[in-house]
Amino acid sequence: MALSLLLLCLAGTAAGLFHQRQVGRELAALQLSMRRVAAAFLESARAEAQLDTLRQLQRMAEQGVELGASTVRSVHRGIANIPFGILEAIPVTRHPTRIVRGLHDQISDVVYDSISGGNKLLGGALRLGLKQAAKNGREKQPGQDENGDGKP
Repeated sequence: MALSLLLLCLAGTAAGLFHQRQVGRELAALQLSMRRVAAAFLESARAEAQLDTLRQLQRMAEQGVELGASTVRSVHRGIANIPFGILEAIPVTRHPTRIVRGLHDQISDVVYDSISGGNKLLGGALRLGLKQAAKNGREKQPGQDENGDGKP
């Protein structure tokens, strides 16, 4: 009877140790999965911060180009007004100078408007690309692989 009780205790201990080992493996697997998810969330936060930085840089570049083009346009117009003003003050050159000035102003307006329009077009394309990159980043959930099943 003592031997049966001893064997029963040994079997119970072995079963307990086996179960403890299995739980330990499951715990280790769970900890590994949690580390992967945490790393994925950190990567997602880093990527979002990079996108925010790119958005700010795009906005500043677009504003800088617009300000630069506007400034150059004003300076150009001011400098061009000097000889045109002188030539318009002379009665004999007044009429042709007004024609040339009008043509000059139209051409320069087209050039500066084209720079401004191209800048806005490029800025819009960049904003759209950044929006798409952010959307694509959010569609892939943290902790998922390319298949979306969460397995590495």
